[in-house]
Amino acid sequence: MTAFPDVSWTRIAGFVRQHTHDLRNELNGLDLEAALLADIVTDPEALEGVARMRAEIRKIAANLRVLSAKFADSRPNLLRLPAQELFLIWQDQLREMPAKSAVEWTGSLGTEQVNVDPMALAAAFREMLANAQAFGTGAPLRATARASDGRVVFELREPKVDSVDPARWGRNPFVSTHRGRYGLGLCGVVSAIEASGGEIGWSFDADGAELVTTVSFPIDET
Repeated sequence: MTAFPDVSWTRIAGFVRQHTHDLRNELNGLDLEAALLADIVTDPEALEGVARMRAEIRKIAANLRVLSAKFADSRPNLLRLPAQELFLIWQDQLREMPAKSAVEWTGSLGTEQVNVDPMALAAAFREMLANAQAFGTGAPLRATARASDGRVVFELREPKVDSVDPARWGRNPFVSTHRGRYGLGLCGVVSAIEASGGEIGWSFDADGAELVTTVSFPIDET
């Protein structure tokens, strides 16, 4: 097969956003037709079928909306807030997840302030926890927050059975194309954190057999 020419990420992202938008419009049209059908049909079994159809249409539309959001340009809404509040936002994400891994939370923050987009970072923290939950051993995770060298540092330690090489994580989309998983989650995490002026990195602690995710933000001294 002849190789395709190189296409910029910007053009690919634009295509995906427009294509998913068009598909959602078509699905909305189908949902309206199904709603009309529900008003006409009287057979109980047929009505149940229409209800299932509408639920599936809306599920597909929601999945497309989530996919499109992963290709959106980062436009952070920066707010100055206590770093301790950001640590609490991270903890809130675990409470909202349907399946919860045990996490040991340890914080030593004081009055440090950061200038970040809390909503975008909430989604990033949620993705980090979801990944740890999906690919972990089931052992408790350890999350810490501290101040160091003019930065606020958040760390997530995830026990692993085997060593991992995270060298290209978050920088290489489409490494996975399984159903519902496209290798975009960590790319979105990186984008959200960097849009708030932060840094993220992964390493493997061979001594502790743990994957370590480190996120940091500069302390706002203003």
